[in-house]
Amino acid sequence: MSSKVIEAGKVVLIGSFISRGISALSSIILARLLFENDYGALVIATIFTGLISQIGGMGYEIYYLQYKGSEEEKAKVLDQVFNLRLVTNAIMFIIQIIIGFGLILLTDDKMSGGIILIMSFSLLLEGFNAPNEVILKNRMDFRKITIGNILKEFFSTIGKVGGALIGIGGYCFGIGPVLGSLTRMIYLLKVQKYRPERFNWNKLIIKKVFDFGKQVLFGSLAMYLVKQIDRILLSSFYPKNVVGQYGFASNISSAPFNYLVSPQQALVMTFIATYNRKKSQLLENLMMMERLISLFFIPFSAFILIFSNEFIVLLFSDRWLSVLPIFRLLVLYYAIQSITFPFSGVLTGIGMPHINTKLVIWRVVFLLPALILVSLLFRNDIMNYVLVFCIISALFDIIKVVISISKINEDCNISLRNFRFEVISLLMILCIYLTNFDQNSIYVKIISTACFLIFYLTSIFVIDFVRTKNSVTILGKAIIERSIKKST
Repeated sequence: MSSKVIEAGKVVLIGSFISRGISALSSIILARLLFENDYGALVIATIFTGLISQIGGMGYEIYYLQYKGSEEEKAKVLDQVFNLRLVTNAIMFIIQIIIGFGLILLTDDKMSGGIILIMSFSLLLEGFNAPNEVILKNRMDFRKITIGNILKEFFSTIGKVGGALIGIGGYCFGIGPVLGSLTRMIYLLKVQKYRPERFNWNKLIIKKVFDFGKQVLFGSLAMYLVKQIDRILLSSFYPKNVVGQYGFASNISSAPFNYLVSPQQALVMTFIATYNRKKSQLLENLMMMERLISLFFIPFSAFILIFSNEFIVLLFSDRWLSVLPIFRLLVLYYAIQSITFPFSGVLTGIGMPHINTKLVIWRVVFLLPALILVSLLFRNDIMNYVLVFCIISALFDIIKVVISISKINEDCNISLRNFRFEVISLLMILCIYLTNFDQNSIYVKIISTACFLIFYLTSIFVIDFVRTKNSVTILGKAIIERSIKKST
């Protein structure tokens, strides 16, 4: 069993890097072909399509995966999951069509409505994809799933870039996902060929699946609203070109974080699963994980901040320099988030999801009025909006870390001295942000980068070298122990 898990992890990780690489290439090409209004239409459209896709999934497949019955019983459950998925997606398809036509007929935003209409067909296609994918997951056949995801991303990119090249503008953001979903459906039908044996409705199974799905849906919707609240309010108070600037800056500033940091979530969950009864070890190892991420990502973020002008011009052309202030502030935010990232799933992992839910609610309670107020007071200055969003979000990320540590700090003695590394990292990246390098020569920037790296690494060597060096060993130990546990 352990070899299967390890192999699956490798396949998923490699596939994730390939898919994200294709996505990054797509972003670079599209930035040279499209404009701010196109990205603004995409932001508005994805607010609706993202919400609908959350409802369309509802966690039906998760119920099948965690079901402990016989193979015959699981087959019956899968048939009902398939039926529910098709019906739910069909209803969401109709709702999305209505929303799309509503935007076209009742507002001046024709492009957003058009993107929503085109993307609605992805819902129907994904309804057919779901059963084949969940069967492959149940069999731990992640190689085929990964190939399907890569094909989806590749043909989605072909659709978006091709659409942009022929001059349809932002509508290409709708064509790409539909083409990607269609390709993935054809591939999954070929490799798995699921055919439902029963189209009858089993009311008992349907009720159990639906009740489980509702619980999953509530949490998914809450997290979705938290992640999208900045874009929802932005599109309500600011012109589409400003919304497009923010959407573009947000996408490119979060890309390094999503590409380099987010894949480490699997290791974080390994720590939690391995040391859930050894809280002192859990805390120590999470802090080591945080130091490893910071050791790489803080200097990387500093490099992006120093060369932010060159970064945007080189990859996306000089007509996107207008997003530079937003981009730099968001890079700073994601640098801070990288420090708090290892603790993001702790509360749920140690059996306290209710505390996590409360934090999500309180984040919304503070964000919502604050963003509305700043939008009304500074409607012509988006930087104040972004600044308020980043400050409140960063504060709640830090609060979550503090609460997480307090809940697992029963067996160990943690003081402020243990966070010298984090404080230094935050101060250094903040100093880099506050120092404006945009007008400096390339030579000044290179010297500044070298000085930062020397000072940063020297500080780590003096303060926390031993712990940082040992973290690599601890990471390997955690993975091995988790593998042994799974095999038994």
